[in-house]
Amino acid sequence: MPEPEEQAEELLKDGSDICQQLMDRYARSSAPQHRHLLATAAAMRSILASESLSLTPPAYFAAAIDTAASNSDTLDSTAAAALLSFLSVVLPLVPAQEISAEKAGEAVSVLVNLVGKERGSDGGLAVATVKAVVKCLGILLGFCDLENWDSLKLGFQTLLDFSIDRRPKVRRCAQDCLVKAFKSFKSSGVNKAASKLVLSMLKNNMPLAVKLSSLKAVDGSKDDALSKPEHLEVLYMLSVVKISVPSLSTKVSSKVISEIVKLLNSKFSVLTRHVFQVVEAFFETSRVEVTVPETEKIVDSLVSYVSSGDKNPVDTDISAATLLKRALDILHDKESSLWIRNLPLVCGCLAGLLSSEASIASLASSILKELLSHLADYKTLLTDKDKPSDDEGQESMEASAIKSVCLIFENALATYSGTPDEHILGVITVLFLNLGEISYVFMKSIVLKLADLMILANGGTSNTDHLRKCIGSAVIAMGPERILTLLPISLHADLTCLNIWLIPILKDYVVEASLGYYIENVVPLAKSFERASRKVKKLATSQDLQAHAHDLWGLLPSFCCHPTDTYQNVGALAEILITFLKEDSFMHKNIAIALQVLVYQNKNVLSPKTESAEPNSFAEKDCVLQFRNVPTYSKKIATKNIKALASCSTELLQALTNLFVDSLPEKRSYLKDAIGCLASITDSSITKMILLSLFERFQFVDGEGEFEKLGSDNQAMIDKEQGNLSSTEKEIQR
Repeated sequence: MPEPEEQAEELLKDGSDICQQLMDRYARSSAPQHRHLLATAAAMRSILASESLSLTPPAYFAAAIDTAASNSDTLDSTAAAALLSFLSVVLPLVPAQEISAEKAGEAVSVLVNLVGKERGSDGGLAVATVKAVVKCLGILLGFCDLENWDSLKLGFQTLLDFSIDRRPKVRRCAQDCLVKAFKSFKSSGVNKAASKLVLSMLKNNMPLAVKLSSLKAVDGSKDDALSKPEHLEVLYMLSVVKISVPSLSTKVSSKVISEIVKLLNSKFSVLTRHVFQVVEAFFETSRVEVTVPETEKIVDSLVSYVSSGDKNPVDTDISAATLLKRALDILHDKESSLWIRNLPLVCGCLAGLLSSEASIASLASSILKELLSHLADYKTLLTDKDKPSDDEGQESMEASAIKSVCLIFENALATYSGTPDEHILGVITVLFLNLGEISYVFMKSIVLKLADLMILANGGTSNTDHLRKCIGSAVIAMGPERILTLLPISLHADLTCLNIWLIPILKDYVVEASLGYYIENVVPLAKSFERASRKVKKLATSQDLQAHAHDLWGLLPSFCCHPTDTYQNVGALAEILITFLKEDSFMHKNIAIALQVLVYQNKNVLSPKTESAEPNSFAEKDCVLQFRNVPTYSKKIATKNIKALASCSTELLQALTNLFVDSLPEKRSYLKDAIGCLASITDSSITKMILLSLFERFQFVDGEGEFEKLGSDNQAMIDKEQGNLSSTEKEIQR
C-alpha cells in the first residue's frame, strides 16, 4: 500500500478538509501507522477548531510545526513518526508564497532537530518516516530566501547528509531534493557556498576513496572491500558528486575534477564504475573550459586502464573507450595542438581493443573512425619537409603524430595470422581516405602489408570483401599511379603475372585519375599481355593472358570517372577508341559507357538540374569525392572538357553510328545511349549530316535528300528496332 504522503496529490481535489479525507481513506485500515496518522490529524483539526481557524493546508502545517516544536522533548518515536507523516501529506499542498522565508527557516530547524534526535535514539524512525522528513526539507527550502545562504545552509547540509544514507529510499529522495535545491538557487553566492559543501564532503572522503581505488576487485565483484558502512558511503558520496556536477560553481568544479582524477587507476577497483560516471558527468556539461586543464591527465589514466593488460569488466572497457573519445573531442574543439599530440596515445590503446570480443571491437572501431576523420583538418598543415625521416627533430608535430598513428595500425595488422576482420580494416580505410594523397608518404608499408594479405587470402577460402574495400580506399586516396608504383602489375619472362588480383579493385575504385596515365601505361601493359598470349602455345595460359589483357583494357570506364586531364588528353584517347569501334571488339560496351561518363559528369556541372543518364555504377563513385579538398570540376574546367569532347565527337559519333547499324540487337542498347550522349554536345549540322547519311544507307531518302515513301517492310523493321532500343537503360545499369 502506498505511504500516506504519496496520496497527497489525490487529496483536496474538491477543497475538502484534509483530516476528513484521511478519515475517509484510512478509517477501515488496521495498520498501526494509519491509526496513529488519523489520531494526529484529528488532534490538529481540534487545535484549529479551538482557535477558530480555517481548515486549510497552511493552517494544518502551522499547527503541526508548532506541535513538533513545543513537544520535541516529549514526543516518543511513534508520535513523532505520525506527526512527521502528517506534515509530509500537508506540506506539498501548501500554495507558493503561503509560508514566509522566516517561518520556512524555523520549520527546517524544527524538523532537523526532531529527526536528529530520532537518529540518535535506540528505536529510530522508520524508513518511510525519514523519507517523509527529507521530502519536507526539500519542499521547505523552496520557501526559504533563495538568495540568502544563512536561510538555506541548515536544510541543504541536512539533505547532503541524507544523500549518503545507507537506506536506498531515503538516499534517493535526498539526492533528488539536492538536485532540485541546486536548480532553485537564485544567487551565485548561494550556489558557490552549496558547491563548497559538496567539495568538502568529497575531500573528507578522499583518503578512504584513494585506498579503495587501489584495491583490485575480483572478477568485477565488490568482494569484501565494501563490507564496512564507511566504504559504502564513499560510493554514495561519488553518486552525490555526479548529480551535483552540472550545478557546481566553476571554481569548485575545477577543484572537484582535480580530486576525482586522483581516483582513476590503471586497474579495475570497486570505485572504477562510479569514478567513470563522475568523469562522464563532467564531459557532458557545457562548461568545457573547466575540464580542459585536467583532460590530458584523464586521457593518460584512461589509456593506462585500457592498456593495462588485465581482463577488465567489458562494461568498464566500453566506458573508458567512450570517455577517451569525449576527452579528445574536448581537446579538438578547444586545444587542437593537444588533440594531435594525444591522438597516437589514444589510437594505440584503442587499437588493442580491435581484437577483443565483438561488442568492444565494434565500439573501438567506431570511435577510431570518428577520431581519424579529424585528420582531414590537419593534412593541409603538412609540407614537403614533413615527410617521414629518421631525423625526428625535423618533423612537425602533425607529421610526427600521423606517422605514429600509421605505425600503430601497421603493427596491429602484423598481429593477424589470417585475413584481418572488418573492425581494423574499416579503421584503416578511414585513415586512407582522410589522409588522401599524403597517405602515399605515411602508409606505404600498410599498402604492402595489405597486398601480402590479399595474396595469401586469394589462395584460401576467407572472405576478402573488407580487405578489397580497404585496398580500394588506398586507390582512392593515393591514386592508381602511386598504387601501381608500389604494386606494379607486370608479366615476367616465364609468363608469371604479378599483382593481377589488383585489376578488379582498380576497376571498382579508380576515380580522379589521369587519362594520360591510362594511355601511356595501362594501354601498353594490356598490349604486352596480348602479344604474350599470341606467342604462348599452351591454350589455357594463352586464354588467361588474353583475359588479363581484356581486364586491363576494361579499366577504361574507371579512368574516365572524373579524370584530372580530360581536355588535355581526350583527343589522344579518342584515336584509340575509334580504332576499337571500327573492329569487332570486346571493348564496344566499355567505350560506350566511358563516353557517357565523360560527357555527363561535365554536363552535370554546367547544368546540375538536368536529369542525365549517367551510368549508375559510376554515379555512385561520386560519393568518394567528398574526401577531396576541392570540387571535382569547376565550371571553367567542365567547359574546357566539353569543348575538347565536342572537338573529337564527329569521328566518334560516326564510328558509333556505323557500329550501331551493323550490330546485333542485343548490342544496340548501350550504343544507342552513347550516340545520344555524344549527339548532345555535337554541332547540330554534323548530327544532321550523319543522320541523313544513315537514311540514305537504308534508302529512307533519295539522292536529293527527299524522303521516300516507307514500305510496309521498312515500317515493320523500324517498329521492331524501337522495341530493341527500349532496353538500353537496363543494359547500362548492368
